[in-house]
Amino acid sequence: MPGLAIDSGALFALQVNSSFFWMFQSLLGVTTRGTLKALTFVTTLASVVSLVIVSAISLVA
Repeated sequence: MPGLAIDSGALFALQVNSSFFWMFQSLLGVTTRGTLKALTFVTTLASVVSLVIVSAISLVA
């Protein structure tokens, strides 16, 4: 379980030097600012949801 919790935290913020960031920007034709806003929101949401799920599983297991 600790590994899953660490993964949830690592997902929290996407860095601009990530190759996925630039691929996402070029494929959708979005500005750098728009890409940063979109990916920050999505990764933050995924991080929080996954942490809640991991916490719930750790209570059961």
